[in-house]
Amino acid sequence: MGLTRWVRSRSEYHLMIDAQDKVGARHGARRPHPPRGAEIFWRRVYVPIFHRLPLKLRNAIIARMPGSHRQSWTPQPPSKGPAV
Repeated sequence: MGLTRWVRSRSEYHLMIDAQDKVGARHGARRPHPPRGAEIFWRRVYVPIFHRLPLKLRNAIIARMPGSHRQSWTPQPPSKGPAV
């Protein structure tokens, strides 16, 4: 796995954990464990900075990183006749 894919997967994971933490706090549900080790950087530094970035800048950064949003899908051939 390349560096950019690793960064993307880590950021997605920790953004999801942050969302779960917020939902858990709001609804009194079980919350994720407090961050330890390298998680401290992701959850205490990266996530707050990510949420403070302007949307245009955030989208520009995401668009430059490799991932599923860059896959080129082959177009479906036009359908002929009834579907049934």
